[in-house]
Amino acid sequence: MRPGDWRKWLPLTLVSLALAACSSSPSAATGSSTTPGPTASTPSNPPSAASSPSPSPAASKGPATAQFSITGTAGLTGPVTAQTITCDRPSLNGPEIDYIGLAGTNGPMIVIFAQAGHVEVRAGTGSAATLRLRTFVGTGVTSFDSATGLVLDTKLTETTDAATATGSLGALSSISGSIDCGDQQPGAANVVVSGLSPYGQLDGALTGVAVRCTITASGTFVGITGLSMAGTTPVLVLVTASTGLLQVAVETKTAGTFYSTKGAGLTMLVPGGATMNGDVMEAAASGSTPSPNAMNVTGTATCGTTIQQ
Repeated sequence: MRPGDWRKWLPLTLVSLALAACSSSPSAATGSSTTPGPTASTPSNPPSAASSPSPSPAASKGPATAQFSITGTAGLTGPVTAQTITCDRPSLNGPEIDYIGLAGTNGPMIVIFAQAGHVEVRAGTGSAATLRLRTFVGTGVTSFDSATGLVLDTKLTETTDAATATGSLGALSSISGSIDCGDQQPGAANVVVSGLSPYGQLDGALTGVAVRCTITASGTFVGITGLSMAGTTPVLVLVTASTGLLQVAVETKTAGTFYSTKGAGLTMLVPGGATMNGDVMEAAASGSTPSPNAMNVTGTATCGTTIQQ
């Protein structure tokens, strides 16, 4: 397992989303839906009949899909039921494709982080204090294109940290399958994150962004992932905006820190995205001295992928 980066936060933030999605009973091949891009407005001076006709629009590829099969112990053998697929996601190690599913229809969660020639696969249950997790890696990723899909067929080697609680989770020995990104788009954002982190000062717009929006019974969450610099240190930044909630995670390859604030006026959800303007404070343990580190987030984001749960 490569230490740090946004994997540090993903199990804590997405395990509950993946498990909550079980009640929707998605098909094994169904992944995340996509939000179509804006349509062009009608020109004020349309072309004359003598003009060359415009090419027909390309046929829709549909939503992202995936099919995976795993081999392992303690119920970790058989098909994986897809929950969400996120293509063209930035990371400190290059663009990747991320996947969340379930072993069978209600087994442990299976999370995949795939890049060219490398895959990290996690099996997990629970969330936060009840989280149980095992991590495995392999090299059999072929036909990889972060925007279009991949083929995966590899043996897996466990890299679970000794301090990680694993409970009764089984061990994965291999995984095979494929992802087709379909019509999925990365979205767009003009978001500036500035302020002091333990790794240095941030003061610039996020680059290489991907925007995923999740619609649940409890609300809509707009998630922006992008790259930035904390002083001279490259960092991955995750921003989550919802009604009355603004969160930021900043990660290097070896460490991460989390910022969060609740309150009116921080965010405004708009059709297909969100605007943000507010300060977030670094999380501190209950009863401890508040951290001096804070971040300011301002800007707009437009959903590329929209997931309904």
